[in-house]
Amino acid sequence: MKMYPIAKMFCCSTLVFGLVGCGGGGSDEPSLQDPLVVTIPNTSTLTDLMISVSPTKSKDFYLLPDSDDFANIPQDPMNPITQAKVDAGKLIYHDPAFATEGVALRAWTWSCATCHHARAGFKSGLIQGMGEGGEGFGLKGETRTWHDPDTGTQDADVQPVTSPTILNVAYQDVMLWNGALGNASNGIINAGIDPERLMTEGTPKEANQEGLSGIETQAIAGTGVHRILAFPREMEDTEYYQMLLDAFPEFSRDELNKSSTRAIAAFERTVLANKAPFQQWLRGDEFAMSTKEISGAEVFFGEGGCVACHQGPALSSPVGATEDQVFFAVGFSDLDVNEIIGEVADGVRLGRGGLTGQEADNYKFKVPQLYNLADSDVFGHGGSFASVREVVEYKNTAVAQNDASITKLDYRFVPLNLSPTQIDDLVAFLEVSLRDPDLMRYEPTSLPSGLCVINNDSTSRADLGCD
Repeated sequence: MKMYPIAKMFCCSTLVFGLVGCGGGGSDEPSLQDPLVVTIPNTSTLTDLMISVSPTKSKDFYLLPDSDDFANIPQDPMNPITQAKVDAGKLIYHDPAFATEGVALRAWTWSCATCHHARAGFKSGLIQGMGEGGEGFGLKGETRTWHDPDTGTQDADVQPVTSPTILNVAYQDVMLWNGALGNASNGIINAGIDPERLMTEGTPKEANQEGLSGIETQAIAGTGVHRILAFPREMEDTEYYQMLLDAFPEFSRDELNKSSTRAIAAFERTVLANKAPFQQWLRGDEFAMSTKEISGAEVFFGEGGCVACHQGPALSSPVGATEDQVFFAVGFSDLDVNEIIGEVADGVRLGRGGLTGQEADNYKFKVPQLYNLADSDVFGHGGSFASVREVVEYKNTAVAQNDASITKLDYRFVPLNLSPTQIDDLVAFLEVSLRDPDLMRYEPTSLPSGLCVINNDSTSRADLGCD
């Protein structure tokens, strides 16, 4: 540990805890003969570990850019990020006014943010995300329930897997747990899949025919799946109309649907956890992480081997990753059909294999990013864990939940033999160091439509303080 007298470090500076100046002054000032001392964790071991496992041999490989540093945010060349696109996309993403494609009586009550909002780390806040037909919100989406006394559950907009976060999604080339969305002209992950499987007409995968990256493709497919019209006729009399014309001068007035989905994607690419303590430490703030968190990071990048699967700035997969760097079989269970609305189809259970049709891909799912995990209690594609600690302990013992996946498990899925202290430290790193405390900066305070941000049903309006 390095020990520094604060009086020496901050001479002639004002500190938040009241240490003012150096020398002189009255009796209320701290004595320089007995200076207040702080401890800075020795980070040389962590730095060396990060350098050794980084493809660039620099810890900056794990640095997230600022959200307005568009030049350094991964993006689709066919949809370059601009501030005008981000501004429009941020509003459209959160505005229930675009939800007009479902049952008329439920129109204008949900949005993209219903299942991917800041309060739950841009996940849904509950195991099964629920768009149209859901009601309520709670504090972070956890109390949203199905409510449709007229039609039951057959029209429920719910998913057979948990809702992945959009946080740091710029570092993922393909979307969904099985990577089904994304077919960029320069993409490599889905390049070898039979077009009939990758672009199946009449399914959300049809959006892959656009040749865009995963985020843009998901914005197109998602607005359809979740009954959100990209640009409803009612929006022509709002400021959205001119915002999109200004943001996308290359598109005509008849192409506002294209404009709005690409604006959503541009916004999503800027949703980065760049204020997390670990990111501040990477930027040179030695006080950003505690000794315990530093020790946990050493487990992550060292003995725990977590970095073998969680790479790049988002600790998901690096830009330009291959298929083998993105999808892993680690034996997680699917959603419990006894506790959800709907079913889990066989193709969904097979993960990547359900898309590619290759047996070797069965039970592989996309590796998730690791920031702001502590904002939710839903983990895994089947929500089979309720805490970060549960996931860490599962990986430590390496006993698969899903018996059907046992013959397909990744070779790295082996017992880690971490000590209780190492587990505690690793959990601290994941829950504290990787948590950006200010994700609400990505949520608008009001919308041009005047509707409640995120959800607009009566119960949600009360929960969100809109009434």
